[in-house]
Amino acid sequence: MKIAQVVTYISPDGAFGGPTRVALAQAEALSARGHEVEVFAAAPDRQPRVYEQAGFTIRTFPAKYVSKRLGFAGMYAPGLTSALRRDLQRFDAVHIHLARDLVTLPAARVARKGGSKVILQPHGMIDESSHPLARPVDSWEVKPSLHNAAAVLTLTGKEAEDIAAIAPAAITIPIINGIAHRDMPPIETRMNRVVFLARLQERKRPAEFVKMAAILVERGLQFEFILAGPDEGQGAEVTDLIASLNLGSQVSWIGAVDPDETDALLGGGRAYVLPSVGEVFPMSVLEAFRAGTPTVVTDSLGIADKCTQYGAAIVTDGSAAALADAVQQVVENPSLANSLREGARNFIESELNMDIVVDKLLHVYSPEVSR
Repeated sequence: MKIAQVVTYISPDGAFGGPTRVALAQAEALSARGHEVEVFAAAPDRQPRVYEQAGFTIRTFPAKYVSKRLGFAGMYAPGLTSALRRDLQRFDAVHIHLARDLVTLPAARVARKGGSKVILQPHGMIDESSHPLARPVDSWEVKPSLHNAAAVLTLTGKEAEDIAAIAPAAITIPIINGIAHRDMPPIETRMNRVVFLARLQERKRPAEFVKMAAILVERGLQFEFILAGPDEGQGAEVTDLIASLNLGSQVSWIGAVDPDETDALLGGGRAYVLPSVGEVFPMSVLEAFRAGTPTVVTDSLGIADKCTQYGAAIVTDGSAAALADAVQQVVENPSLANSLREGARNFIESELNMDIVVDKLLHVYSPEVSR
């Protein structure tokens, strides 16, 4: 099959996070099965680029902004829309990782009007929103896109409900975020390090990670605490908090990290902590599982129940004190750390295997699934 995938943004620092990592992982796995995949995205480059990666093609187009204050929501890439329109007839399916932005919504409109088979995957980004622009954007662009798609791929039951609230006629099909299985690196020789890997954004709650670190430092834990990720509004607060709590010698924000380096970062830590709320199915958690890094999350995580079922992560209420207690248990109890690693391995092998994702995608792309 010939498949186009569209994702909002690709950059060396992995600034768009999980949806981009998911799109590229899917493209790699599909190409490994012998399918032809092209990924379209906006990028920070000044000129369009076409290059090969892991058996598939990436086509990037200069990102422009209606307003940088809107972040990714204000980004557009007119070159992408034009290129996709020209090439639509080459593809058997167009898979769009949909967000409320000016990259993927125009792409969905072009593909829909061009008569393509359109599959949408919102990654939890199309949810109930109080933003004043959400309602008109949903009415003009999101609802028609969801309504006319051959399938809308949803990660959780809650996400399917959110989609149905916007477009009751949308055809939702459950899917998982998968990850390629690898041998877990050992934990015994790792540095005394706790890692946060996510955008510094309000929903991710990086400040709570800093507060957790402060509690553990006060308890005498001689560990290094690293926040890795681009600033999306919380950078100044995190920097000020580290300074006000006199944590500069043990807590650091290293900024965005190249996606090729995230495995090494996660695989070098004794614990991974994601304090975010309302998170659906974060790829960073799956990457921590694969790295064999004991993981601490919150109970609002979309896969929190599965984490508990498999014993793959410690699920907390998200408070700094609860996060600190969980991390302390992990680093002071090797049997607990190894139990979490084994639970994560079982979770990957049973439900998060990339082969499961590819089988589902190929089924959805096939002519049998249609409106």
